[in-house]
Amino acid sequence: MKASSTGRSNFGHFWRAALAVSVLIGGAMPVWNWLVNPYQVFDVDQGIGEPYTSPATNERYRKVSHLLNQISAPDPEQPIDCLLVGSSVMGLLDPRLLAQYFPEGRCYNLAFLAGRPGEILATLKALIAQGLPLKHIVYGLEPFAFSDPVNHGPANRLHPVVTGESRWKFYLNYLFEPSLGDGIGYLFDALNHAISVRYDIDHTGRYQLVRYETEIQRNETKFVNRQFEQGRGPKSVSPWIMTRFDEFKSLVEFLNSQQIEAHYYLNPLHPSIAKVYGTSELEEFKTRISSRTGGRNIPDCSLLLSENANIRFYDYKHFRATESTTVLICALGNGSSQSRQQSGR
Repeated sequence: MKASSTGRSNFGHFWRAALAVSVLIGGAMPVWNWLVNPYQVFDVDQGIGEPYTSPATNERYRKVSHLLNQISAPDPEQPIDCLLVGSSVMGLLDPRLLAQYFPEGRCYNLAFLAGRPGEILATLKALIAQGLPLKHIVYGLEPFAFSDPVNHGPANRLHPVVTGESRWKFYLNYLFEPSLGDGIGYLFDALNHAISVRYDIDHTGRYQLVRYETEIQRNETKFVNRQFEQGRGPKSVSPWIMTRFDEFKSLVEFLNSQQIEAHYYLNPLHPSIAKVYGTSELEEFKTRISSRTGGRNIPDCSLLLSENANIRFYDYKHFRATESTTVLICALGNGSSQSRQQSGR
């Protein structure tokens, strides 16, 4: 009897200790997520480090929040009526460069890292329903946006206005998100005053690759050799995800129904990427895109930066910000004279 009693006592101590540890961990997690704020979904004043410099910043949430604030502002600036959309390739473009094409408007970069047509469509529908006076869309397209797998991580969740999710549930999910890896990385950078990326959420919407730019300024040759080391290039690509072409068609149809002037073009590809896809696959991609825009002649800038490509790209997917003007001339023409002709059609 005594041994049995001792066993029950030990079990009771173990159970209470386990419960105490669980409560401690459960309580520490929301405090960690609130203070470190690795996904930047909480008030940016309640965080560590410079706002919007965490690599895991949820730009899908933050950019929509910014636009919603613009819509509801009692005395807003010139309203945003022009958006850049697409994937991370588009995210590097400064929307102020579009002033010469849409001089009467104000543009914002709403591109998402690994952005897909379906979530772009859902986001635009929600913003227009909230009162965004959208007139112009510029959408740069790349084949890997229609073939790369989806990342459903916490850095890529859509704003609850877009999904219809309860805001309380949205924030609670982030409070109890297992974010140790993302948080430690951001905390380490903040303590060392090292910034790898900066999201200009409250102004242009674009992001800047601060670490890359710093390395280029210090020693461009060393940067290029490391980024494009021989034998490290892409070896294969994922097959087409056909539903994304269907989503793109739905996006085109929605913009047409809203009488929003949409400009589509094909973004520059690093020659290594173009080689892996191959001529036939790239032609198939162009055909699929053109057919879903009603047979429109889509400006093809795929080969625009092929010459001396390694000093014109940050990596195999993203061309340098210094090439933005060249790309936009290919995509939209030479400027305001063309925009006046288009607006008069």
